[in-house]
Amino acid sequence: MIEIAIHALGDHADAIPSVAAWFYDEWRQIYGEETLASVRQRIETWAAGNQIPTALVAVAGNRVIGTVALKDRELHFPYSPWLAGLFVVPQFRRNGIGAQLVGAAERKAVSLGVKRLYLYTPGSQAFYEGLGWSVLELCQLLSGPIAVMSKYLQPPPIED
Repeated sequence: MIEIAIHALGDHADAIPSVAAWFYDEWRQIYGEETLASVRQRIETWAAGNQIPTALVAVAGNRVIGTVALKDRELHFPYSPWLAGLFVVPQFRRNGIGAQLVGAAERKAVSLGVKRLYLYTPGSQAFYEGLGWSVLELCQLLSGPIAVMSKYLQPPPIED
């Protein structure tokens, strides 16, 4: 297992161009007409750290090798807030880094008062289920099918 530390994106602002390139390359079909520059501009706003939107990065040695974000909204969905943009550099995948990033994002969300968090995924439903997430709905986007998932970070409300 690779030893990593997780920090706020703002602590590694020099990595923003790389993070923007990862996002643009990985999810270009979702961005439509957006450019790499507009994706970078949006990610720059996530560097604040103590509010949503925000992002965290995984650092091995002095190299940023992954990221995850918390966002207010996602596509057309009415839910909020969202865990989004989980990305680990391909050569570092399958080492538990994604799970560590998700856990850190969940703790960050709790520190910001979030009780329930949402995400959507086109193909990693089993990964998130293994981390305690549940499918809320299955949807079809132009880019393909997705699972919208959620997780209570604090106990769910008691139903009558």
